[in-house]
Amino acid sequence: MSRDAKNSIILWAGTLALMGVVWALLQLDIGAHIPDRWVWPMMAVVIGLNVARSIWDRFRRRDAKFR
Repeated sequence: MSRDAKNSIILWAGTLALMGVVWALLQLDIGAHIPDRWVWPMMAVVIGLNVARSIWDRFRRRDAKFR
């Protein structure tokens, strides 16, 4: 398995796990102390960080020289 495939699997698994935790917090009222107006902005920040990291890694890998 290539490095890109491993990184993609890790990124997707991490995102799914995080979304699952957020869903559980919302459905089971574990995060009842979180104001409703903060929920979607926090989720957007997490998704944005994942996308930004993916883009950063792509540019960083493009400049690196592999043998």
